[in-house]
Amino acid sequence: MEKFVLSCKMAIQSIFLNRLRSFLTLLGVVIGVGAVVAAVGLAEGTTASITKEIENLGTNIVYVFIRPASKSEDISIDEFLDFASKNSDVILGVSPFVQYPAVALFKKEKEECQIIGATSEYMMVQGLSLSKGRFISPIDADFRQKVAVIGSRIYDRLFDKQNPIGQEINVNGQVFKVVGVLEEKQGSRDNTIDDSIIVPVFAIDSFSSNEQALSKNFLVRTVSPDKNKEAKNRIKKFVSKFVKKEDNYSIYDMSELMSMLSRITYFLMIILGGIATISLIVGGIGIMNIMLVSVTERTREIGIRKAIGAKRSDIRVQFLIESMVITGVGGIIGIVLGFIVIAVGISRIPGVVPVYSLKWAIVAFGISVLIGIIFGMLPAEKAARLNPIEALRYE
Repeated sequence: MEKFVLSCKMAIQSIFLNRLRSFLTLLGVVIGVGAVVAAVGLAEGTTASITKEIENLGTNIVYVFIRPASKSEDISIDEFLDFASKNSDVILGVSPFVQYPAVALFKKEKEECQIIGATSEYMMVQGLSLSKGRFISPIDADFRQKVAVIGSRIYDRLFDKQNPIGQEINVNGQVFKVVGVLEEKQGSRDNTIDDSIIVPVFAIDSFSSNEQALSKNFLVRTVSPDKNKEAKNRIKKFVSKFVKKEDNYSIYDMSELMSMLSRITYFLMIILGGIATISLIVGGIGIMNIMLVSVTERTREIGIRKAIGAKRSDIRVQFLIESMVITGVGGIIGIVLGFIVIAVGISRIPGVVPVYSLKWAIVAFGISVLIGIIFGMLPAEKAARLNPIEALRYE
C-alpha cells in the first residue's frame, strides 16, 4: 500500500512537471467524455419532451386512419359512430377529423396554419378547453353553419388582443365566423393545436381531392388506457368488414408511439455514443503516443529507480497511474463540459428538455479511466522492461 501511494505521488508530480503535455494528452478524453454526456443529454431530452407531448394528448387515445381502395370499401361517419355507440363499454367518445395546411386571413394579417374538420366530440376526445366563446356544436353541422374555433397562436397573431368572437376570417378562400378560442396547450411548438383552426367536418370537404374524400380519420377516446387493446381489436374487426387489405387502414395508440419513440431513441444514442467513443479512442491513442515519448525522455530516471531497487511492477504501476490520473481528470472535466453544453446549448433548443444523466456521466468517467488503463499498458510495459544498465547509460 505504501508503494502504491508513493507511485501515485510520483505520477502526479510527473504530470505537474509537464503541464502542457499533460493538458494536450487529456484534451482528447475531455472532448470524448463531453461529447458522450452532451449526446446522451440531447437524446434523453428529446425523448422526455416528446413523451410529455404524447402524455398531454392522452394515453387513452386510439387513432384510426382508413384509406379505402374504392367507394365499395367506404365507411361512412355515421356507420363508425353507430359502431362506437354499440361498444360504449370500451369507447368513451369518437370524433372524425380531417386536416390540411391552410392560410388564414383577417384584414391585413396573414398566418399559415392547419385547418381541422371535426365534430363537437373533438373537444372532449382531445381534452381541449376554451379561453373564449364556445366550441362547434351539432347544431352548426345540422344548419351548415360555417363557424370556427381558433388556436391560441392564431388568436395572438391575427387578432392581437382584439375580441375575435363574431369576427370573420378567410381560410383558403372560405369565410368562417369565429365562435371560440382554445386555451394554449402546447406552447411554442409549431404545427400543434395552438396553430389550428377547427371547423365542422362538412365545411372542409371542398379542401380535399376525390381520393382524399374517401379517406376517413377517427380519434377514439377509450374508457381507460387498459381498454386500448380491446378497443383496437374491436375497431380492426369492424373496419376489416369493409376494407379488405390491412395496408389500407392503420389503428394505433400512444403505447405504440412510445414504443417507436424508445426504439428511435435507442438507435440515436447508439449513433451518438459511437461517435463519442471514436473520439475517446482517438484520445486514447494520443495518450499512448505521448506516454511512449515520456518513457523515452525518462529512460535515465527509470534506470536510476531500478538501480536503487525498484521492481518492474513498480515502474509499470507508476506509468499506469499516470495514464489513469490523466484520463480520470480528463473525464471529470469532460463531464463538466458536457453539462455546460446541455445548460447553455441544448436547453435552448425549442421543445427539448435539458436532462443531466448522472448514470451516463459515471459510465463516461469509467470508460475514460478504462481508456487510460488500456492505452497506458504498452508504455508502462515498455518502461518496465528497460534494462537498468542501458537506461543509466542513456543520454
